[in-house]
Amino acid sequence: MNERVAQEPRADHRSPTRGLGGVRRAAPRTLVPALLAAIAYVDPGNFGVNITSGALHGYSLVWVVVFASGSAMVIQYLAAKLGMVTGKSLAEHSSERFPGVGRVLLWAQAELVVVMTDLAEIVGGAIALRLLFGMPIMVGAVCVTVFSLVVLALRFRGRSQFESVVLVLLVVIIASLAWQVGIADVDSAALLRSLVPGPLDSSAALLAVGIVGATVMPHALHFHSAASRGDVTAPGAGPDLHHDDPDRVAQRLRAGRRTVRSVVIAMTVAGAANVSLVVFSAALPSGAGTGIETAYAALLAHAGQLAATMLAVALLASGLAATLVGVQTGDVVMQGFGRRPISPLLRRLVAVVPALVLLWLGVEPTSALVWSQVVLSFALPGTLVPLLLFTRDRRLMGALANHPLTTVAATLVTAVIVGLCTYLVLQGF
Repeated sequence: MNERVAQEPRADHRSPTRGLGGVRRAAPRTLVPALLAAIAYVDPGNFGVNITSGALHGYSLVWVVVFASGSAMVIQYLAAKLGMVTGKSLAEHSSERFPGVGRVLLWAQAELVVVMTDLAEIVGGAIALRLLFGMPIMVGAVCVTVFSLVVLALRFRGRSQFESVVLVLLVVIIASLAWQVGIADVDSAALLRSLVPGPLDSSAALLAVGIVGATVMPHALHFHSAASRGDVTAPGAGPDLHHDDPDRVAQRLRAGRRTVRSVVIAMTVAGAANVSLVVFSAALPSGAGTGIETAYAALLAHAGQLAATMLAVALLASGLAATLVGVQTGDVVMQGFGRRPISPLLRRLVAVVPALVLLWLGVEPTSALVWSQVVLSFALPGTLVPLLLFTRDRRLMGALANHPLTTVAATLVTAVIVGLCTYLVLQGF
């Protein structure tokens, strides 16, 4: 991922960047957006698919989680530097570069991603509320929906504390999952062996695709590219500053190094959380069943109330944090692709309808989570290919255009994801 780096000038702190929530912040300018994007990698969909994979297949799919986490580092770096260099989001570039039918298809794909992400957030939050307070699943889903609408209203009234709240919730998630692993009976030798890729039967293939979709989240690319946009009037910002000024070129290269470090830190945190989900669920007693609620029941029976409650708290924090990021991502997609203003409230209500309908029809919640992540995997190439094309374009990216090795790595990631999806189709799901 490392591009060529010139001599680094002294940082200019006179022009702080502006985040999605409208909050100006000083350094670190790249770590906060990366950590915010990391929430997409520990949302309820990750809970559903990773807990199910651990319960059904033990540690055998840990290698998929590790691959997906490593892949996330590469592509999140591309998304972050696209926004940082050009001052535009991935959605904005896609709309401009692929007008007409291409724009409509990419927009539809992005909106499908938002809907599937909303489904995971609402279903996961509803499960957590049922575990913690005994709420019926539909009541919990409505509560999470109302929460997202309140967040939307507060943001438009200028009262959003988006970044601070999301980061606090991320800490709650990580701490809770670390506790689960700490009390689990982990087979260290089997865990190490699971890092070597193995064959996938149809059940494992479905979960592997779900793990990739849950970990390499398409909507996180839209979000991170927008969250990394700087103030385009500031020194070293904007799409055209790499043409003539050596000092600004050096400043941009320095920012690229900082972005690499930030993405590695954030994705390592998210990857550790995902591995933790597989590890603790694999350590549950055999015959405990699959799914989040059965994992909660097994923890309650064998580890006590505190362990079970902490799992539910982590899931609720995940759902609420992902909802905050999802609200922002929906706006990013609409602003990038849309040409006519649509009420944010109306857009949000339309996005949450599929989740509410599925729960009303009685679909098993954890199954809904798993399948939402499978859909995200199938949607990934439509996000990865444009991102790769933009970031390898030297006319657009200047000094931070992809190094050939970066392009090769991102291409391999895309090829493996397409291969997994194709394998799943050939297996007949």
